[in-house]
Amino acid sequence: MKAGANVLKTSLSQTAIPTATLWQLIQNELYKLWKHRVTWILLGVDLFFVFTAWCVLVFYAMKTHEGFEPGHLLGGAEALRNALSQPLILGRRGGMFITAALGGLAFGSEFSNGSIRLILSRGVNRAAYLLSKYIALAVVCLALVIASLLLSAVLTSLLILFHQPAPTLLSLDGPTLQSVLAVCVGSYESFLFCLLFGAALALVARSAAFGMAASFAYLIGEDIAAQILPVLSKALHTQLGNQIVDVLYTTNLNAFYADMLPKFLAQGLDRIDGVVACTPVGNICVASSPIQSLLIVLVWGLVLAGVPTLLFLKRDVLQ
Repeated sequence: MKAGANVLKTSLSQTAIPTATLWQLIQNELYKLWKHRVTWILLGVDLFFVFTAWCVLVFYAMKTHEGFEPGHLLGGAEALRNALSQPLILGRRGGMFITAALGGLAFGSEFSNGSIRLILSRGVNRAAYLLSKYIALAVVCLALVIASLLLSAVLTSLLILFHQPAPTLLSLDGPTLQSVLAVCVGSYESFLFCLLFGAALALVARSAAFGMAASFAYLIGEDIAAQILPVLSKALHTQLGNQIVDVLYTTNLNAFYADMLPKFLAQGLDRIDGVVACTPVGNICVASSPIQSLLIVLVWGLVLAGVPTLLFLKRDVLQ
């Protein structure tokens, strides 16, 4: 009788445990990311890329002896806009690798260390758990963008120590702020895509190493594909072939990023930046429209978020 009573009390106590809300799960994921040393290492690496890009910008501006003159990169009315935006644009490429690694680690490590089994065995809703991780990682991506912007602003304010005159934050106006925010929005979009890509590969393979390695291989391979796709487009002289190439062009979603930038900044992007924001037509390269690039963003975003989610909800992840 006592044994039966103890079993009954135990079962009642277990059923009385309240399930965590979505907000509580998000707080828990943010706390784990905050305490994880890798998160801070990746943030430091991202800021290092921005700092390196700024150093390269200043080096070339001072080497030419005309970089601070009107009509050049760090001179004239657009000097502050260039000084704030260029480090963000050049540093964005490194940030894409960082967020892909973050997505792969955040999801893949849950399988390797058994955390996911422990959490789901306590009755946590799978969909809520997955959504909380996505939201927490999106917050981290936003923090990366904001930290990069703040570092770029601090470095820009130091330009006057290297050369006088130099652009300062005192000349910040509406158009400059709008251009810089457009760069930040485009960077955030690229970071979210790489995050989804790394997370999707890690969820499908249940491996952080595979998620990171495969996403890195893709980011490197897209630069190689940027050299091959124009050749394929010229070889496929059919409407269907050109449409297929159009989709292949923007699987990296960088065309939308280029559309977010002011034209004078977008012209500085090339294939080494992972941007193929045009479609070969004859001997010319026609820029993809913002509507086309936005649709590609939505389609690939839904694929990267939807397929792994369905697999995660349907598969037995407790084994």
